[in-house]
Amino acid sequence: MEDTGAPGDLNANMRCQSTGDPQLDKAVHQWLTWDRNPWTRAQVDSLVAAGRLDDLRSRLCNSLSFGTAGLRAPMGAGFNRINDLTVIQSTQYHP
Repeated sequence: MEDTGAPGDLNANMRCQSTGDPQLDKAVHQWLTWDRNPWTRAQVDSLVAAGRLDDLRSRLCNSLSFGTAGLRAPMGAGFNRINDLTVIQSTQYHP
């Protein structure tokens, strides 16, 4: 078996293509690990493949905030969008 990274390298065993940004790679990996919806998983895979790093950062490196009107955001993949995962997290108070 080939060594694909330094010991403790979070990016070494990722199933997805690297973005070149370790923090973003970690967020992509976390999303793909937690999300079970094939539609939103495909959105993230597509953004990674297209190299749309700003869009990925916007979606995955920020989270929804609960305001006076509740949760308001576009529907789609990402921690700052309305989707299956963020609805579950908000009902379980996952900051």
